[in-house]
Amino acid sequence: MTKNRLKRLVLLTAFLLSGLVLSAQLQIPGTNVSYRLNGDDWRYLRTFEHPAGGDIYLYCYVGHVVTDMEGDTVLPFLRIYVTRDYEGDLYELAYERYMEQPYQSLNEYSKGPGLPPSGGLGYIGAYTNPADQKDYQFYMTYFYDKRTSVEFRLETTKDTFEEMDFEFKDILNSIK
Repeated sequence: MTKNRLKRLVLLTAFLLSGLVLSAQLQIPGTNVSYRLNGDDWRYLRTFEHPAGGDIYLYCYVGHVVTDMEGDTVLPFLRIYVTRDYEGDLYELAYERYMEQPYQSLNEYSKGPGLPPSGGLGYIGAYTNPADQKDYQFYMTYFYDKRTSVEFRLETTKDTFEEMDFEFKDILNSIK
């Protein structure tokens, strides 16, 4: 078994086991960063390899059915980006994300939900998805853990954002 395959197996096992524990503090592998999810409300989906050298962890919200104004079921999600040895600053990282998927910044902050006491960069943003023509809103936070950049993105449709805001802020406020 290759080293990468073994690493993925260990990470997957850890994430699956962490889903069994309610409100457990989870550790991002290879970092000093931890966060809390309600095990009943959030489900781990999978880990992707980050093209820039790291991982992307994906969770979806299953706590209760979230329905938008059009009557469609919405799956709010949490995506955690971890980029090893990132050499740019946080504004460059935010700009890279913007170039991947343009969005409108509704609010920018350097202290607050999802940011460590040492600071970072946070956004509340919005965009329209061309595939389904729905408006989406999200929290996106950027900070460093030594030479690793960490990003949390919590997203749902614009008309369900207020309903999910408490849940999103609970996760962001749990980041240590």
